[in-house]
Parts: sequence; structure tokens; C-alpha cells
Amino acid sequence: MLRTALISAALLLPTFAYAGDDSATAISSVPVAAQNQDRCIAQMSDFPTDDPTARYQFFRLVSDVGFGADVETRQLFNHYGQPSVEIGTPVLSVIEDIANPVLRQAAPEIVVASMNHLVDFAQTCDVYITGQTESLTAFDPTLANPELNTAIAEDALFLRQILSESLSRLGADSDPIWAGATRAYSRSLVTQRDSVEFAAFESEIAELETLFMDDLDGRLARSNDVINSEMDREILGDSVQLSNDMNEAAMKQARQDRLYRLLRIFGGGR
Repeated sequence: MLRTALISAALLLPTFAYAGDDSATAISSVPVAAQNQDRCIAQMSDFPTDDPTARYQFFRLVSDVGFGADVETRQLFNHYGQPSVEIGTPVLSVIEDIANPVLRQAAPEIVVASMNHLVDFAQTCDVYITGQTESLTAFDPTLANPELNTAIAEDALFLRQILSESLSRLGADSDPIWAGATRAYSRSLVTQRDSVEFAAFESEIAELETLFMDDLDGRLARSNDVINSEMDREILGDSVQLSNDMNEAAMKQARQDRLYRLLRIFGGGR
């Protein structure tokens, strides 16, 4: 199952109206130039919320899904992903098609077409997506949290693994024309999986380090309290002992003075 970040991003975007004809798709691997940004902005104009977390999750997910899709790979997707996704198809429907186990078994070409739909947007609007994620991170630095980004990357990897499996079911890995591109895409999956696992490992280590340091700080605080308590007890004991010693010395001196006075009296004042 997809993580909450993936589903929430899908629910928040009612339409994902980007799917051109084959000729438009064939050139969509080139990042959109500045003069074409209006097209990408228009596609996001109906996004129903300004919540930075929801928008960040969506943009990062789409960006990660497009990882490893070069020109040859896109041609592979175009060949096996037929018929293409219709214009105006809700993104939730697209993602549901990708994650639907029945479709993965019975109609893997629909899964390939749906993934091609997401990858097409990711690559065509790469500049726009990058600008959005950077702006959102600058607005809310907590979005750079490694745990959140690792979860998003895992969702994207899950979708890409489904795509790779669907291509295998369609026979792409044994097709002499497309086998090379299929293997290259599989290798990019391994690279991304290693990256995600390492990021997750780093996140877990950082969390353990934080827990350890918090525990250590607590132990040190308790030790300091005990030491301070013992020091206070020692100081109090030393003060009491000093007071007792001074009292005993004063009493001894007083006895000696009385003794001297008695001696002078009985000795006739000598």
C-alpha cells in the first residue's frame, strides 16, 4: 500500500490535466523553458489548498517518480503504455490504477500508461516543480525533514517498482528492441532503492542519536542533582562541625578563664 503522504497528495489534487498526443509526449523529456511555464502553472491552478505540506508532498513525489526516465526510457513507456491516459483524468484515478493489483495482473499496459502520465508531467515541468519545492522549503524549513522526504521517496520507489514489473509482464525485458531500455530502467531502480535505504538508515541513526543524547542529558542532569545534593550535604555537615568546634573552643576558653580567675582569687590576686 502507498503511504499516507502519497494518498493525501492525490486526494488534494482533483485534476491532473496533462496528457498530450504522441507527438507532444515524444518531446516532453526536455525540461520546459521559461516561456512555457504558464502551461505548468495552469495545470496547478485548481489545486484546492495552499497547505505547503500537501503541495510539497505532491511535487516531491512527482519529481521522484520521474527519476531515471531518459529519452529511450520514455520511448519505452510510450510504446507499451497504450492507450495513453486521457486529458483531464484525476490524479487519484491515475495513482489508483497504478496501485490496483487487478490491473497490474490483467492490464499492465494501463499501469504503464498511468506512470507515463506522471513521468511526463515531472519532466515537462521539471523547472516549475523544482522552483515550487525550493520555495516551499524556504517558506517552511520543516519540510526538509529527512523522515518526511524518505517516506515520499519510498512512495515514488514503490510506484516505479510497479512500473518495472508491469513492463516485464508485457514482455519488454525479452523484446530485443526494448530489452536494453528495460534493463537500464531496472538498474536505475536499484540505484534509487540504495539511495532510499541509505537515507532511511541515516534518518534512523539520527533519531537514535537524538534519543541517546536526550537520555544522556537526562542522566547527566540527574547525576548533577545528586552531586549538588551531596555537596550541599557536605557543606552543611562541615558548617555544623565548624560551629560545634567553635562552640567547644569557646566553652574551653571560658573554662580556662574561670579557672585563671579562681586561681588569682585564691592566690591573693597574684
